[in-house]
Amino acid sequence: MLEKFLEQIKLIIRLSTQKLQSLRQRLDAHALALSQSMNYRYAVCKKTWHTNSHFTFWLIPADGSHIAKTNVKKTHLKYAFSGVAAFLVVVSVTIGVLAHFAIQNENQKQELAEYKATKAAQERTIQELQKMAEKNQKQLAYLAQLEDKVRQEMAKSGTALPPKTDVAEFAGKGGPALGDSSPMGYMLEQEKNIDNVAKAKKADLENLLSAIESENYRREVTPSQWPTAGGEITSYFGGRSNPFGGYDYTWHSGIDIANYYGAPVYAAASGYVQQSGRYAGNARNILISQDKGLTTAYAHMSSLAVSAGAYVKKGQIIGYVGSSGYSTGPHLHFEVLKNGKHTNPLSYI
Repeated sequence: MLEKFLEQIKLIIRLSTQKLQSLRQRLDAHALALSQSMNYRYAVCKKTWHTNSHFTFWLIPADGSHIAKTNVKKTHLKYAFSGVAAFLVVVSVTIGVLAHFAIQNENQKQELAEYKATKAAQERTIQELQKMAEKNQKQLAYLAQLEDKVRQEMAKSGTALPPKTDVAEFAGKGGPALGDSSPMGYMLEQEKNIDNVAKAKKADLENLLSAIESENYRREVTPSQWPTAGGEITSYFGGRSNPFGGYDYTWHSGIDIANYYGAPVYAAASGYVQQSGRYAGNARNILISQDKGLTTAYAHMSSLAVSAGAYVKKGQIIGYVGSSGYSTGPHLHFEVLKNGKHTNPLSYI
């Protein structure tokens, strides 16, 4: 059964193949006949064109009446064909040129619209820059006035003032015309000058701050704080009579401030405690080292509130008034040394 079925299939395939071959042959024959017909007609037309100098054109209306004919020389046909070809070329060129101009005109319109939009945006930017410049100039003016007031107050307190930056180079200038510049150009120049002035003011204020910090530090380490809570000077710096009998003349290296027993004693300036304990004459003494070559000494106290090596702030309690050591009664002996030499404490406090 299978072999019979396969034989039928092969037969069908052979028949189909034969039909396809037959159809292909007929198509090839038809194509060849059509090609030969066209070549023949072209040859006839070509021969007719070369062998005749005149041609007749018939004009036949749809109803078949009033048939007209006209004879035309071949040369006239050549001229007509050439004219038509030239006309078509001119029309094509004209259409191309007009299309080019139309495209160019459209591009110019688009460029003009973009230019107007850019100009409008630039004008808005210039207006915003002008507002910002005016605001910045007002702030700089306020800073300049504030700086002048700070300098005046610092001068009153005797603080050494740093030099002020000369901003004349960045001062405003103007004229009736822009010259080679533009609105954006002069606004950028304004911003540049504002930036330069701001940098100069920043440097000035930083210098002022440094001067104030230096002055505050100088005052912090200068022994200008009265070292007791009240009290009365009972012995001044320099020569004096010996307090124990009063028969000889002695040198007093500080001042004595009499006060009630246990009155607090304050650090006259900030510094590090060098000594804290019993020293000369078995008195309870404190020695504080300040910066800038200054040292302060406190003696005859009843008790001490700080130890050696501690850092004390100006005005901090370091001990209490007493009468320890060689003393006739409760008081504080206070000394100030500059580079190791005793100086009059009253020149500081």
